[in-house]
Amino acid sequence: MSTRDLLNMALRNLLKRKLRTFLTVLGVVIGTASIVVMVSIGIGMNESFARQLEDWGSLQVIDVYSPNGGGGHYMMEEEGSSGPQNKGKQVKLDGAAVDSFRQIAGVEAVSPIKSLYLMIGSGKLVADANFIGLDPATMEAMGYKIEDGRALSGEDVKAIVVGGGVEFYDPKLNWEMRMNSEPPEIELIGEKIDVTFDWGYGTRHADKSVKPFKFEVVGTMPADGNNGWSVIMPLKEVEKIEKAQKEWEKKSHGSSGGNNQKRSKEYEQVMVKVDDIKNVQVVQQQIKDMGYRASSLTDQLEAMKETTKMLRMVLGAIGAISLVVAAIGITNTMVMAIYERTREIGIMKVIGASLRDIKLLFLTEAAFIGFAGGIVGVGVSFVTSKLVNFVAMQHGSDMTSSIPLWLYLGSIAFATVIGVLSGYLPAKRAMKLSALTAIKTE
Repeated sequence: MSTRDLLNMALRNLLKRKLRTFLTVLGVVIGTASIVVMVSIGIGMNESFARQLEDWGSLQVIDVYSPNGGGGHYMMEEEGSSGPQNKGKQVKLDGAAVDSFRQIAGVEAVSPIKSLYLMIGSGKLVADANFIGLDPATMEAMGYKIEDGRALSGEDVKAIVVGGGVEFYDPKLNWEMRMNSEPPEIELIGEKIDVTFDWGYGTRHADKSVKPFKFEVVGTMPADGNNGWSVIMPLKEVEKIEKAQKEWEKKSHGSSGGNNQKRSKEYEQVMVKVDDIKNVQVVQQQIKDMGYRASSLTDQLEAMKETTKMLRMVLGAIGAISLVVAAIGITNTMVMAIYERTREIGIMKVIGASLRDIKLLFLTEAAFIGFAGGIVGVGVSFVTSKLVNFVAMQHGSDMTSSIPLWLYLGSIAFATVIGVLSGYLPAKRAMKLSALTAIKTE
């Protein structure tokens, strides 16, 4: 029997009993839609977690710190060493460490980080903000989001990017007046502004000996992001300002700044950008094995996923139960078909149909039921997913349903396989029928 004849005969047999076929397919539709929607809610939860964390920064960035939490060094202990080569060595977060991070497979960009809390002035208005110094060429790679203008580039020197949450105010107003007045709107992009460590800047208490540093604002960041209250500038400029501040403190107060000169070339933090989120945990572990403290947002993402793992398993199990019920329905339909078509099976054997043809005929009918149910089921799940997302949006919830392409295709294939498996035993039963006995059956 040719494949074409086999398909035509299987389709004709199903259409002869339209109501039974429809009800059986409906069971598969419900089962497929249930499992797809349930799994999609779990996927949507994970994607929601990822979106929330991306507001804080890039999921592909690893933050590296010195083992003792500062810019100092740490003596590796044998028990915590990743290998003999690290035993007894001092681990420092310095230029050599930065170069070693760049050599790790999967690392896309590396930048030391230095922070200072400084004053910023534009005309008669001032603001205070956390200044983050980094390699300007790596700013975009490190996941800093730009709202207006552009990010820093490798050619930038006297340029900064200001967070949208940095609030300017008139320094001549007292605290109560500032709190009761709306922050003034100011257009910063393209403006030349002052940056200083003089906290009296803009008032009559300003120190005339402190000369502000001039920078051009080339971009702004969203106010609601993790860096909304920060200012990004080239690392070398932050180091210049820090050096000038220490010299000023030494002249004004006789203080050396309390920093050991030996530690001056060590960094408080290093950011490492990995080329793929799948490699973050591997690279992070390699950095830890080198003796440094390392963390990333993927740690929190994995913790969130683990917290909801049981819920996702329960949702998937509920959908799977529906599909198991549908599989029982397919088996019942095929068994009933054998009882009703016993004489037909006997005639097929007498006229020369092989046992393989008879087996394939029933398996094809079962596969048709599974495939049709899978196709309609993914259509129903698509509509249901959109409805779930609409309701979630109306209630301000970020927990949505997400159905990737692989889930659509996988559910159709799975439903088809369930159909074939459900029809296997009935097909074997049809093969075992005696031809003469089957012909005599009315």
